[in-house]
Amino acid sequence: MMSDRIGKCLERHQKDYAALSPKPEQFDAMSAALQIMQREQPNYSAEDLRSVAVPVTIAQAEGDEFIRPEHARYIAETIPGTTFVDLPGVTHFAPVQKPDLFNTAVLNFLTRLA
Repeated sequence: MMSDRIGKCLERHQKDYAALSPKPEQFDAMSAALQIMQREQPNYSAEDLRSVAVPVTIAQAEGDEFIRPEHARYIAETIPGTTFVDLPGVTHFAPVQKPDLFNTAVLNFLTRLA
């Protein structure tokens, strides 16, 4: 669902892509491919998720526009040993909205690996 926030994000992505991509004219094709991926993937089975054998942290933003909380919880509960982290007061754009909150979650994950 397109919201003002997602619209602004899309505008930013277009500008960044134009500035950084070696093929800036292919933004629309890339965007269309991403939309297909977002609709259809990931499509891992519970068995696939249970077979993950690396450390995982699922960080779920309270107001995420793309990832439903029940999906994030399901993944966290299905992958063995996964840590689930709630990110309150942010959306899918948590790294920009509250970088300290997001970075703390990432650093906690990395610290557990050390």
